[in-house]
Amino acid sequence: MEFGALVAVGRTSDVYEYGSDTVIKVPRRGVPSLWAEIEAELTIIVHEFGLPAPAVMDVVEVNGNSCGVYQRIRGERMWERMVEQPSQAEALVGELVTIQRLIHSAGLPEGIPDLLARLTSKLAGCEELSQTDRDEAQTLAATLPGGAAILHGDLHPGNVLLGADGPIAIDWFDASIGHPLADVVRTSLLIRPGFAPADQMHLPGANQHLLQTIHQYYIEQWSDLLGSARADLRRWEAAIGAARLSEGAHQDPIALLSLWNRRSDLEPGVLLGV
Repeated sequence: MEFGALVAVGRTSDVYEYGSDTVIKVPRRGVPSLWAEIEAELTIIVHEFGLPAPAVMDVVEVNGNSCGVYQRIRGERMWERMVEQPSQAEALVGELVTIQRLIHSAGLPEGIPDLLARLTSKLAGCEELSQTDRDEAQTLAATLPGGAAILHGDLHPGNVLLGADGPIAIDWFDASIGHPLADVVRTSLLIRPGFAPADQMHLPGANQHLLQTIHQYYIEQWSDLLGSARADLRRWEAAIGAARLSEGAHQDPIALLSLWNRRSDLEPGVLLGV
């Protein structure tokens, strides 16, 4: 099977041109084949539910691995625009938050997994924590507030394409049903200065000044939700940070561990700046 030009490089997959109007997402060696099928299934659900997601055209086998074939969205990534035109950062963060609020308010389609169940599973495999801490993390996750919103699970400027018909969110593998605060904390960690170094694959070319700017705008736009949930911020940050560790992502493990180690601090929400 022949691919076209390389379109994007991710942590677990590479995306290539595949015909004139589609792309194919090819998992890296060692990535479970089932992951591509899960992502395609979740993307089909949210796309058919009317959310800003690409259409799934097919799932094909390449060298024994499943690969998703997606509608090609022609447009640069939001993150590329932020890097090229930092003066637009505030407006672009506004678009990011608008998309996230739209997702959260869309309703409850069938077939999307439960956030806390997925979170507990990730925490069980977090080798950076001791077994005692893993047990505590799973107990903590089980006591977090439930919710009834669709969550993207990995929304950041690198996962938004600025298409001709409006922004489109991609990479729906971590979609779940849960509390919106979990999604906001996750996004915060992905764009927060000190947590997203310059070699981050999801935000290539990041610098601390730009991250500081977009993170501040992001937190300000979510002040309503964050202000009403101050008591839960520490626990959400601890759980989401530890889950991020378990993914083996290119994110500073020391910074993420600091969230876990501060889970019992009495003052809530310091790291989020609220």
